[in-house]
Amino acid sequence: MKMKAQLSLAAVIMTGLLASGCSQMSAQQVVEPPPAPTPDKVVLDCSKCAPAPVVTPRPVVKPRPIVRPRPQPRPPVVVHPRPQPQPRPPVVVVPPVKVPPVKAKGNYRGKIQIDQGVMKQYQQ
Repeated sequence: MKMKAQLSLAAVIMTGLLASGCSQMSAQQVVEPPPAPTPDKVVLDCSKCAPAPVVTPRPVVKPRPIVRPRPQPRPPVVVHPRPQPQPRPPVVVVPPVKVPPVKAKGNYRGKIQIDQGVMKQYQQ
């Protein structure tokens, strides 16, 4: 449905542009004014005139030929063989360190070594 509405709108706009353009073209037709009357030609008596000076044409100068420099030969292109890629060392997978949940604040620094004598003191 939208396509029909857009197409109709475009057709109406194009028709309007065509009609206005044609009416402007018909209004612009200009009538050319009649040419001005030419005056009668006057015949002069050239028996009293001085002779026209003789003009000698200039000699034709041939252009010098363009001397272009000769191209310098390029050195041959040396293609070096590509080096073979080096094998990569094997990747060592390090297992992640398991950190037990700690309620204390700060960073966990690992297991604490406790003496048995100290443990007996707390157990009493």
